[in-house]
Amino acid sequence: MEKLVKTKVLIAGFTGMIFFGVAFVILGAVMPSLLEKFSIDHTQASMLAGLLPVGILFGSLLFGPVIDRFGYKSLIITASLTTFFGLQWLALSETITSARISIFLIGLGGGVLNGLTNSLVSDISTDRERASNLSILGVFYTAGALTIPLLFATLSGIFTYAAITSGAGFLVLLSALYYIFINFPQAKHKQGLPLIKMLSVAKEPFVLLLSFILFFQSGIEGISNNWIPEYLKSYKEFGNENSMLALTALIAGVGIGRALLGFILRRTQGGVVLSVSMIMVISGATLLEFTSSNLMVFSGISLIGIGFASTFPIVFSMLGTKYREVSGTVFSFALVIALTGNTLLNFLIGQIGLNRYPTLIALCAITIITLFTINNSLNKRKKSC
Repeated sequence: MEKLVKTKVLIAGFTGMIFFGVAFVILGAVMPSLLEKFSIDHTQASMLAGLLPVGILFGSLLFGPVIDRFGYKSLIITASLTTFFGLQWLALSETITSARISIFLIGLGGGVLNGLTNSLVSDISTDRERASNLSILGVFYTAGALTIPLLFATLSGIFTYAAITSGAGFLVLLSALYYIFINFPQAKHKQGLPLIKMLSVAKEPFVLLLSFILFFQSGIEGISNNWIPEYLKSYKEFGNENSMLALTALIAGVGIGRALLGFILRRTQGGVVLSVSMIMVISGATLLEFTSSNLMVFSGISLIGIGFASTFPIVFSMLGTKYREVSGTVFSFALVIALTGNTLLNFLIGQIGLNRYPTLIALCAITIITLFTINNSLNKRKKSC
């Protein structure tokens, strides 16, 4: 019976992550329609798009302390309903102001779902299976992220963007109905978590080093998702179709990598896997920098995607194992640092030039290996004292 309950909770976590994937990519799918509908230029569109990560950041700040204090059930239902209302609002928006509000709500609900599902899967997993389950969770993000462009590509000739967006919203609503009947883990600190303890955990070198690993990982994932098509068009003479196929190859690479990690991490140490993954990222960036043939460029991008797969599951597994009693708060802190890296590295690529994109990817991968090595050295020294 206990195994059945755990399976139902895992399904809840996996479906929540699917809909974070939906929330994360929906704006890119509807943006051409919004540009046409509201007659806005690219500057106004970038301001509109900027509200999605702002919402995700607020959601990432919110979820940790709330689940540690009140548990998972009410928040996962509320986050799903927020995402549902955001999608419906976006579908029905007749003014740019209304669209802005809807996009913020989608980001807010999605940000909560992202952090909450990672913490949930971590909490119900044993130490042995935690990294593996978190890797599998990432596969469901990929499923959600890939579903939206495929739906728009196949259905846009039949239905309007509003109808497709609204339909996606009702799928989120169905997941919220499922959560009502699930017994989620209870709150860990029903009397509240002392602020001093929260701050002391955030200042620990273990948490800070792992969080800044996510800073660089989230940053290179962000610039890859946002800039690969433009980089290929500008510096590799790719057309629009091949550029979008390359982006799909990147996302698919992450999904394939996470699926493989579900088995690999049951047999291999996380540190070894992370180092090999970053070497794959460096190799992929090198191919991207120094080759021009379609086959080699696609190979490089696929390597980068597969290499991206390991960092978040391994780091979250380490944090979840060491800080079980405050995992929500710790995950929340780490995700805020990660999202900050996403924002700052996207700004940096605009300052140093898009032609430096492969070099920046490789340097960040080297930095991740370095930070992970320092973290392991500090832990070994602490245990020997």
